[in-house]
Amino acid sequence: MRFNTNLLLASFLGVATAFRRGCRPDLTSQVSGTGYYTMTDKDTWDVVAADFCTTGPELQKLNPDPAPASQGIIRVPCRVRKRDCARVPGQDNGYYRAVEGDDLTLIATDFCMTVYFLQFLNPGVENSEKVTPGTIYKVSCTFN
Repeated sequence: MRFNTNLLLASFLGVATAFRRGCRPDLTSQVSGTGYYTMTDKDTWDVVAADFCTTGPELQKLNPDPAPASQGIIRVPCRVRKRDCARVPGQDNGYYRAVEGDDLTLIATDFCMTVYFLQFLNPGVENSEKVTPGTIYKVSCTFN
């Protein structure tokens, strides 16, 4: 019993949950799909961009004014992404455990991937949209 407990604890230390930055949707603009994010001292264009499935240069195009100081509010592509991954330290990939109602498109989109790339990272995953709850998928986990 002690061995199993220690093994379980060690497995949790090998990955870190990557929590994605959130955004506040812009409900006043006629441009849908954008919102706002408040920068912190540790944020960079590229790091923030990864959370919103874009690139640093694209994010800067959305914010043509001079670079915001820390705690500045910037415009970002904004859509609800409910899935987070358990990131493998030192890698851009992590793991996601499927839940009821998931399908390959929803999983891939939340991790800024195509279904094709999700299947590439997970050999043996069929072209079917169906996923079995509890299945663990390797996913792109560049954010955070």
